[in-house]
Amino acid sequence: MKPAAAIARPAAFLLATLALLLPLVLVWSAYRSYESQLAQRRVYLRSRIAAVAAMLETLPDPASAGATDMLMDEEPGLLDVRVYSQPAPGDGLDALWQGRELFRLEDTAVRGEPALRGYLPFHSGGGLRLARIDLALKAADFLVLPAQRSLAVSAVAGLAILLLAVLTAWAFVRSRRAEMRQAELEHLAHIGQMSAVLAHEIRNPLGTIKGFAQLLGEQAPASLSPLLKPILIQSARLEQLVKDLLLYGRPPQPSPSAVPVAEILNLLRTHASQLSAPGIDFRFEASVSGAIRTDRDILDQALLNLLRNAAEAVRERDGAAVSVDIAAAPQGFRITVADNGPGFTPEALERLFQPFFTTKAFGTGLGLSTTRNLVRSLGGSLSISNAPAAGACAEILLPSQTP
Repeated sequence: MKPAAAIARPAAFLLATLALLLPLVLVWSAYRSYESQLAQRRVYLRSRIAAVAAMLETLPDPASAGATDMLMDEEPGLLDVRVYSQPAPGDGLDALWQGRELFRLEDTAVRGEPALRGYLPFHSGGGLRLARIDLALKAADFLVLPAQRSLAVSAVAGLAILLLAVLTAWAFVRSRRAEMRQAELEHLAHIGQMSAVLAHEIRNPLGTIKGFAQLLGEQAPASLSPLLKPILIQSARLEQLVKDLLLYGRPPQPSPSAVPVAEILNLLRTHASQLSAPGIDFRFEASVSGAIRTDRDILDQALLNLLRNAAEAVRERDGAAVSVDIAAAPQGFRITVADNGPGFTPEALERLFQPFFTTKAFGTGLGLSTTRNLVRSLGGSLSISNAPAAGACAEILLPSQTP
C-alpha cells in the first residue's frame, strides 16, 4: 500500500496541470469561436455588398445622388457608393475591368467608422461599370457580439480558475508545511521521551565511568595513560550525545531580556579562546550597537554550536578564518557566522538539519538540528549555505522586539 505522501504528489501535479490547461483550453476555444464569427461577418457583409451591386443594375442611373439615397434606405449599413463608368489611370482596378477578378474586398474606414469596402463590376445602360460600395462593419455586429461576450466571459472564468488554482496550491503548500511541522513536533516528543530515559539510564553510569577513569589517570603509572585516554575521550563523546539529545528533544523556554551587542561579542571571543584552535583567525564585528531583546543563554548556546562547527571545518587549513558579523535586518537583526573551509556538498546542504545526519567522523548529527530549534525558540530562523568564494555561511535572523 502506497503512503499518503506518495499518492498526494501525483494527484497534486495532475490537479495543477488541469488548473493550468483548463483556462487555456477555455479561452482558446472561445477565441476560435470569435475568429469563426469574424469570418462569418465578412461573408455576410460580402453578400450584402453583392446585393447592393445587384440593385445598382436595376437602376436607370446608378451614379445619381437619388440612387445613392434609395440604396441607403434599402441597406441601413451602407456608408457610401461610388460608380465608375470607365477605368482611371493608375487606379489599380484593371483586373476588375478586364474580368480577371470578379470582386475585391478590403478593410477601410469611412468618416472614422470601420467598414468593409467592396469593388464589383456590374452592367448598366448596355455597358460595364464598376461600383465601390462601403458597408459598415457594425451592420453585422449581431454575428460577432455573442462571440465577443463569450470570449470575455471565458477570459474572466479562466482567470478565476487560475486564481482558484493558485489559492488551492498555496493552501496545499501551507497544509503540507503544517503536516511536516506536526510530524516534526511529534518526532521531537518521541525524542524527548527517549532522551529522558537515556538521561536516567546512561548519565549516572557514564559519570561513574568518567570519574573513575579520571581518578585512574591521576594515580596510575604513566605507562597506563594511553589506555585510559580513549576511555575519557569516548566518555566525553557519549556525554555530549546525551546532552544533545536532551537539548534537541526538549528545547528550553526562552526568558527574553535586553542583551547588549557588545556582551554577545565578548561571549563569542571567550568561546573562541576555549576552542583549542590555534592558527584560526577569528574576527568579530558588529555594525549595530545597543541591545537585542532575546534569551542570552539560548542565543549563546546556538552561536557556540555554529562557532564550534566553523572552527572544526577550517582546522588544519592554511589561512583558516572564521568571522562573526552582527548587523541590522529589515525586521530585526542578522548574525552571520562564516568560514573559509571546504563548504558542503549539494546533498549535505539538503540534509543538514536532518537529525543524526553528520559529515563528521565522530559527530552526533544533532548539532545543527538543535541549533535550529534553539533559534526557532527565540522566534528567529537559521539558514546555511555555501559562501560564494569558499566555505560555509550560517545566518541567524532574529525578530526585533521592544526591550
